Amino acid sequence: GFWVGEIPDVLKNLTYVEKLLIARVRHNRCIVKVASGRYKMRANAITFQSPVPKIYDVLPPPVKELDEVLAFIFTGPCRPTKDDIKRTPLLVRRNHVANALNWLKLNHADYSDVGISKDNLMQYPESDCPVVIDYRESIINKDPEATSVHDNEEEDGVKSGPCSFTVQG
Repeated sequence: GFWVGEIPDVLKNLTYVEKLLIARVRHNRCIVKVASGRYKMRANAITFQSPVPKIYDVLPPPVKELDEVLAFIFTGPCRPTKDDIKRTPLLVRRNHVANALNWLKLNHADYSDVGISKDNLMQYPESDCPVVIDYRESIINKDPEATSVHDNEEEDGVKSGPCSFTVQG
């Protein structure tokens, strides 16, 4: 059923990719575009329904399976730095994934029989993006076709901290 009550701390601050890694059922594919300007950063995701859902008995899935369901496009004046990656929703922190899976196994009936693979978890880079980054050079982070004539801001997004993130689809 649906969770009633406060979201546990161990699940509250997971990144988008960390949530993908602990999901028992995978029913969509996703393209994430992170747009960086000179000062601000923002991220958008578009999800597509997968023709056949996949149910996992062991989590997290092997890192190579993530490439089948997730694509990462980074646009900006230069290639993303480690600090840029840490601000995106594609950051993986192995200890957060392990803690979330352990909590779910103990507290959620649908996860009681899930195996937790330390080998799979160790395949993921620590504090980095687990998929290939497709870099495309761009001077601004605004989409011209999505910009109002009354929009006076040079860039969209936030200057520091986690970048804003919108999921569509």
